[in-house]
Amino acid sequence: GITCIDPRGHGQDVGRSCIFVRMHDKRILFDCGAHMSYNDDRRMPDFRLISASGRLDDQIDCVIISHFHLDHCGALPYLTEVVGYSGPILMTHPTRALCPLLMKDYARLTARPEPYTDRHIPGCMARVTAVQLHETLELMQGTLRVTPYYAGHVLGAAMFRVEANGLSVLYTGDFNMTPDRHLGCAKVPRMLRPDLMIMETTY
Repeated sequence: GITCIDPRGHGQDVGRSCIFVRMHDKRILFDCGAHMSYNDDRRMPDFRLISASGRLDDQIDCVIISHFHLDHCGALPYLTEVVGYSGPILMTHPTRALCPLLMKDYARLTARPEPYTDRHIPGCMARVTAVQLHETLELMQGTLRVTPYYAGHVLGAAMFRVEANGLSVLYTGDFNMTPDRHLGCAKVPRMLRPDLMIMETTY
């Protein structure tokens, strides 16, 4: 079954969204955000309980970023270019386009010693695979399937369904159920029945 749900960032807090989920032998990291209220080690998620050795490629099969806000994506260059994760990273096309802009601002404005610099950002983003809404991407010879759904909230925001070993998880990130002038409300297929839903409850 789903044997591990481990918040590596926010948990009982707002900011630094980062949740590690183990589905049998598949391990997914949902979001990799920075905490905007701290100027010390608490800015970044704590990956030590995922891998004490620091070799995250052996412990994470896929990283999924729900949207471009820094509390959901701001630690991604730290994960890839400092800690050394080199596996798959998935996000939507608008999120991939907008993430580097916010990351560069964060790298320039954060207190020193900064967790990463703007020189780390291109290498990080080069590792990203962009996906379309409702497009199912198959990883690991088809044993891991990822499908994004519309989340509202901001341009490019998505909820992600992950399927592996006969199990499914729906991770919402931030979502909006009230349409406005620019964005509609979040929507998933009517008959979607995940085994586990991890839902943002800030609002």
